[in-house]
Amino acid sequence: MSGAGQPKEIEAELPSIDFPPLSERKYGEVCMAIRRKNGRFLLHTKRNYPDAVMRLPSGGIKRHESVEGALLREVWEETNLDVEIESCVAVISYRDRTTRSAFKTHLFLLRETAGELRNNDPKEHISEWREAALDELPAYAGSLLAVREDWSNWGRFRATAIEVLASYCGGA
Repeated sequence: MSGAGQPKEIEAELPSIDFPPLSERKYGEVCMAIRRKNGRFLLHTKRNYPDAVMRLPSGGIKRHESVEGALLREVWEETNLDVEIESCVAVISYRDRTTRSAFKTHLFLLRETAGELRNNDPKEHISEWREAALDELPAYAGSLLAVREDWSNWGRFRATAIEVLASYCGGA
């Protein structure tokens, strides 16, 4: 995989792992930390997210699909941008007090090289894009950690990738 080093293996503990996508996807996901040409990171929200919280884009890995194949497909589907892979930052696994999930998040740091930001897959229901500076990432993670109780596992899950990215880039 071009531009990718050895990713850090991270295990995140959640109150429960019984929620989508952890309970629905067998092959995990790719998570895209896309650094725009201005140096800011691309975040999005979807219509159904509580309080319109922003997170890093991600997408599922399909059966028989390589991680890099899923990454490039998801970048195109969600952003339409051309990117270069700078590194595979981390592979994040999840557990609760009693169970370890088979689901893993492959977090990549990508650099935008060309393209016009748009969603190529209307089923994604992306309702807003935002760019965040490195020093703003902890606040976005904090918003995810503060989502309403019925989304709290999901918020903790999505905050983890932002926290790992911020730490990796020296922002936390």
